[in-house]
Amino acid sequence: MINVSTELITELRAAVKANGLRATARTAGVSVNTIRRALDGGALSDRTVAALRRVPPRVRTAKDFAVAARVQPPRTRGTATSWSLESIRAAIDQQMRGQFALPVRLAETMRRDDAIFVARSNRLAPVRAVATSLRAHDSDRGRAIAARAKTSVQVPRTVLASIASTLIDHAVAIGYVEHEPDADGTRIDMRLTSWPLEHVRHNETTGLLETATAEGVTVPITHGDGRWIVFRRFSAVPWREEACLLPAAFVWASHAEGVADWSASSRAHGLAKIVGQMPEGSAINDAEGNLTPAAAYFLDLLRALAEGEESAGLTPAGATTSFLSNGSTAWQVFESNIVSREKAAARIYLGTDATLGSIGGAPGVDISQLFGVATTKTQDDFDTLEAGLSSGLYEPWTAINYGDTRYAPALRFEMPDPDADRKRGERYSNRMRLTDTIKAMREQRLEVTQETVDALAREYGVEPAPRLAAAATQAPQ
Repeated sequence: MINVSTELITELRAAVKANGLRATARTAGVSVNTIRRALDGGALSDRTVAALRRVPPRVRTAKDFAVAARVQPPRTRGTATSWSLESIRAAIDQQMRGQFALPVRLAETMRRDDAIFVARSNRLAPVRAVATSLRAHDSDRGRAIAARAKTSVQVPRTVLASIASTLIDHAVAIGYVEHEPDADGTRIDMRLTSWPLEHVRHNETTGLLETATAEGVTVPITHGDGRWIVFRRFSAVPWREEACLLPAAFVWASHAEGVADWSASSRAHGLAKIVGQMPEGSAINDAEGNLTPAAAYFLDLLRALAEGEESAGLTPAGATTSFLSNGSTAWQVFESNIVSREKAAARIYLGTDATLGSIGGAPGVDISQLFGVATTKTQDDFDTLEAGLSSGLYEPWTAINYGDTRYAPALRFEMPDPDADRKRGERYSNRMRLTDTIKAMREQRLEVTQETVDALAREYGVEPAPRLAAAATQAPQ
């Protein structure tokens, strides 16, 4: 639970004054009492505060967006290929402090692991696959502005996926908005890009995020100023909260070590060792310490048989051979460890370890199954992206081009309903029960009026209630 900030209280008061208490609560998806508690400065859950931040703030004009000069990120650095436990711990420590250079490198390396790769790909699948739409303000002017925004504001799906990928790993991602005048110079077009998180750091003195640039300067990142967008899951230090990198780093390390140990154990089990014994009294080395001709011949023969180069050979008279094999069952420990790490990776990224069956045997993740078991994570991804784009891209674009933010459109993910078939079946069943009841009442010569039908429709949950024909509303004679 956290206390609502003074800034957010001010925004909520402006929204309530402009739209009313109930409309503001409906926009945020919370109760009226929650809005009242927020206005009183009460403590709310972090998720509720995030929902309140999606309430349209006070109307802002073009003067509120002092657009900074265009900057470019520095060149991306190379990715480390070898990680010790000490370097993993160092990356986690930097993530906790809001220093992202080393954590980004670690996250890139982790994607090479099959368990992490599959879990992350499944988590990102909805962002890449679910359709989006641009919701217009409910007015003629709002619809006209939204129609223009469809061509003037560019939000590439690949950029959204890149931002979502960073957001999943680090619980924070940075978007940068490119500006370009249109052909006739009457409108500023905007295009979303992804800013590399590795160049971003949290300044503990100022409490702000800042980034290095290709121009050799460090600039603050101010969300919603017309250039910068900060996608974050929590209002304060989100990189310490739901960053998948934090629990997944050591899961990845133990999974990689388990695979390596299993491979070494398999080689030990698969290669039998041949040991030979020379005849009694035979010398193995000569006076200079070299193998005698007989010993060298015998050793070469044993090596050739062990490697499969020879299928038969002659041993010196009196020589013996024996085979040594690894009879340990320790390989079962490696298998158990690897499977447990794969399930742990799925739980971290998907919120489940059994999407469409076992981890190893699942052919893929069906989108309805994914939403059925990880709806909260998927909806959280969508909400975070939508909130960032609303206040960081569409509102500045509307204010700069049309004077203020009152008619700003909003991007929405059209999240499928996994229970749609069940709900359709229930609606059909309820309607059949209603018509059967009306039919039975008529057969028993009971009075059936429109009021009767309306009452039965409410009872059976049928909307809208069917209307009786004019002749049918008369009572039977």
